[in-house]
Amino acid sequence: MNGPATDVTEPQLGMIHPDFESLVQRMIQAVDKERLAELRKDFHTRLRITLTQPDDSEVVQDLWDFFYDWCIFEQKLPETVSDLRPEEQLVWRQVKGGNLRGLYTVQRSSASELKLKELYSGKTYAVVSRRANDFVGISKGDIIEGRLLGEGEPESRSCFRFVRKPSYHPPEIHTYIKKKIRQFRRSQDYSTYQTWLWLLVGMYLKHRIYRHMPIDKIYDDNSRI
Repeated sequence: MNGPATDVTEPQLGMIHPDFESLVQRMIQAVDKERLAELRKDFHTRLRITLTQPDDSEVVQDLWDFFYDWCIFEQKLPETVSDLRPEEQLVWRQVKGGNLRGLYTVQRSSASELKLKELYSGKTYAVVSRRANDFVGISKGDIIEGRLLGEGEPESRSCFRFVRKPSYHPPEIHTYIKKKIRQFRRSQDYSTYQTWLWLLVGMYLKHRIYRHMPIDKIYDDNSRI
C-alpha cells in the first residue's frame, strides 16, 4: 500500500482486509497531499519516530499501513471526503462500527484461526485467516497489537479478521507490557490505554529499525530512541 508521492514497493496484502485496502486507496486519491503530509507528521510525533524512511522496505510498508489505520479509524478521514460513492459510504459505516483495537495474548493458534484474549478487557475473540500463510510465526503466548473487524451483522458476530498486519512484541518485554496493562486497568483509563498502544507500535517499529540497540532501551516510557 503506497503512501503519497513515494516509491514504496506494492504490498503483499497478507492480512490486509479488503475493505481497509479499498478505503485507503480512496483516501490517497481524494485527500489533499498536503493534508496527508500534515497527518503523517502528527502520526510520527505520536509514535515518537523520525519521519525519515527506514532502509527496510518491509518496515516502510508496515509503517504506511499503521499510518492509514490511524488516519481512517482515529482521524475518521473518510468523513472529510464529500464525494464518497454510496457503496463507499456503506463500507465506511460497516468498518467504523465493526472494528476493535487492542493488545492481545494468543491463547490458541492454528493455520486457520487464532483465539485471542484482549489484555485490557479480558474478552476473547476468534480471528480467522484469509490466506494460508496469514498466521505463520504467531504462536501461543505471543502478545500482539492489532485492529479486528467483525464478520457479519453486529448482533451475531462470532469471528473477526485483522484489518492489517498486527505488531508483535517479543517475550523479553512482556513483563513491561503486563505492568502497563495493570496500571491502565486499575485506573480504568481506557482512553490513555488506546493512546499508549500507538506508542507501543512506535517501540515495535524502532526495535525493527535499530536492531543493534538493547530492546529494554526501546521499550521504555522514557526512551528517547
